[in-house]
Amino acid sequence: MQLVTRLLLRLGLVGLLMLILAFVLTLFSARQDIADEIQGSQRVGQLMTVLSALQDGATLEQHALRIDQLNRSETLRHFHVALLDNQGQRLTQIAVPLPPTSLPWLNRFMAGDAGLSAYTLPVQRPNGELVTVMLEPNPQPEISEAINSAWLQVTLFSLMVLVLVMALAFSVRHALSPLNNILNGIARIEGGDYGHPIPTCATRELNQIGQALNHLSAALTEQLAKQRDLLHRLQDVQEDERRQLAHDLHDEFGQLLTAIQVDASYLVKQSNGQSALQDCARAMYDNSSSILSQLKSLLVQLRPYGLQGDEEHHIALEQALRELIRQRQARGDTELSYQLQVELKGAELPQRLSVAAYRIIQEALTNVLRHAQASQVVIDVWVDAHEQLLLLRIADNGKGLPQPGSSKSTGQGLGLIGIKERVLANRGSLAMDRGQPSGLEIKVSFPLC
Repeated sequence: MQLVTRLLLRLGLVGLLMLILAFVLTLFSARQDIADEIQGSQRVGQLMTVLSALQDGATLEQHALRIDQLNRSETLRHFHVALLDNQGQRLTQIAVPLPPTSLPWLNRFMAGDAGLSAYTLPVQRPNGELVTVMLEPNPQPEISEAINSAWLQVTLFSLMVLVLVMALAFSVRHALSPLNNILNGIARIEGGDYGHPIPTCATRELNQIGQALNHLSAALTEQLAKQRDLLHRLQDVQEDERRQLAHDLHDEFGQLLTAIQVDASYLVKQSNGQSALQDCARAMYDNSSSILSQLKSLLVQLRPYGLQGDEEHHIALEQALRELIRQRQARGDTELSYQLQVELKGAELPQRLSVAAYRIIQEALTNVLRHAQASQVVIDVWVDAHEQLLLLRIADNGKGLPQPGSSKSTGQGLGLIGIKERVLANRGSLAMDRGQPSGLEIKVSFPLC
């Protein structure tokens, strides 16, 4: 059902119920008004009886008492009866005005400009005495009735508006409640979770939006799978190139440098007594040794110890990481203190995942050396057997991330891009936070299955 149709049906139903309620309340109010009118008509009949009795032999005091009793009954509507003798003296009690049931200005407005003069009726008694019956207008009951009727209508209208607003709010909230599922689905898509489809709902428009988002999630899932497969291939090619480069450097340059060292050593021995030639030979030997040492360090970076196995074997990740730190310290990084803790709990890591973890830590350490100006770095690698996760944590006490908006914060280095690519390729998650009290903390998690 469409959203507009659903809202109109609910509002129409609520409006119909409110109209029925208003009709019933109006009928009850009219019933009470009719009862008051009937009672007032009966009192008018009693008044006519009292006035006709003025022709009998009762005294004026008795007639005045009857009229006062009739006035005190407060059922004579719209007027008050007074009896005057032949000299104009009032024999009945003065009418006590009823308190207004509303604001004084409202009573004056309702009374309007209608004349409030009394109506006099001369009556001659059997003894020839002339008396006067005076009808004094009293619009207060009619005004109160009109004002009460107006208040009733205003109250009913206000109640109808209030109920309609509440019904509209409830209907909109109920009709748009599937939006929570849609918003949650959008948040999951934004966070990279495409595996939870948005459930269907009864509202056609919202259901179309949800299904469109589900199709988008399916398309993103397919594209992400292709991207991960491509990243796997690229990283495999990269590792193959590193392996081949390390092999070529070792076989070609390593043998040539070793040969140069042998020749230089021979020249040193044969140039005994020739100081200039001997110094030159020793310089050749020292330079070739230095180049060979740097070549070995480069070979370790290209194909570290523990990463020489093929795709069917598991690497010793802890040994590779400790060798990485040893190489960094041997290369002169003595000002940076390293702290490594590895707890794999006997878990056998896939070759590709171990290589990814090693390369991420390697790149993170390179960034610390180049940019962090830190004195300490902590590396934690452990396996969460319950959640089946491989967790990495690299934290330093350097200057941390650049401030947002600064020139250094724009763009990303190739190292960070490589880290994100390896995390994405292995279905992992990456978080970078400021360290406490300073520095940068990188957290990476990889599913083991």
